[in-house]
Amino acid sequence: MTTPNEATGEAVLVTQPHTTSFSTAALVLGILGTLLCIIPFVGLPLSIGAVVLSSRQKTRDRGAGEAILTKTTAGTIMGIIGIVLSVIVGLVLVFLGWATASWA
Repeated sequence: MTTPNEATGEAVLVTQPHTTSFSTAALVLGILGTLLCIIPFVGLPLSIGAVVLSSRQKTRDRGAGEAILTKTTAGTIMGIIGIVLSVIVGLVLVFLGWATASWA
């Protein structure tokens, strides 16, 4: 987007600053998903949301600074850890429920 410079009348290129809203949200969701993995129905959607938002941020700002990419990568890693832990806890809970039901 170009706007005229008031002093000289020349066109000045105005760029939009890189926003980190998706990367911040991905990091927060990844942390919450990892912490709440003991409740798989809560931790799993939060972790999936972290991975989705971080991948959207990576495609949205390919030329972004290193701080944005670091936060986005951290959100991806935390989301993947949360997904793995939620699936493991879910499987353990299902197995324990099945094992206790077969003893009754």
